[in-house]
Amino acid sequence: MTDHPIPDEEHDEYLGPSKSAVKREAHAAQKLGEGLVDLDAEALDDLPISDRLRDAVEEAQRVRARGARKRQMQYIGRLMREEDVEAIEAGLQRLDPNSPENQRIAHQAVAWRDALIDDPQATTRFVEAFPEVDVQHLRQLQRAARTEAKKDQYGKAARALFEEVRAQVVAREEQAPEPQDPEQQD
Repeated sequence: MTDHPIPDEEHDEYLGPSKSAVKREAHAAQKLGEGLVDLDAEALDDLPISDRLRDAVEEAQRVRARGARKRQMQYIGRLMREEDVEAIEAGLQRLDPNSPENQRIAHQAVAWRDALIDDPQATTRFVEAFPEVDVQHLRQLQRAARTEAKKDQYGKAARALFEEVRAQVVAREEQAPEPQDPEQQD
């Protein structure tokens, strides 16, 4: 008797996923679990994983012997089958700096940073868009970045301004994911 997702012609009933499909899912879960081993403790805190899985991941990070590490990875794969894989994948996506969402946030922060450096009216628009920002600190960062820009040097101050703007954009995204662009604020 075969275990295929194709309905039995005589009885017209679903017999469940095929053995190959089950194995593909198990391998995908194990591979995802192996990706967790590469994360630091802070990143693991941001993921919706059980304590058992977290302990197994931390143990795999400590194990150096090749055979023991392989067994630990298989154990993580087995634990992953009990986890919400989609939620973990979404959490990993948020942590990935190359994800489309993080790229969009970075582009938005760069646009705001450039506007804050180049346009004197951008500060008002930014404060209106992000009322929780520390205006005094923002203006200090803005002045330092403008001084750098006058010298044709984009460095420490521009980076600090970018980080502040990015933190505000991320905080806004967590509250209500609406894109706010400096060009849209006119």
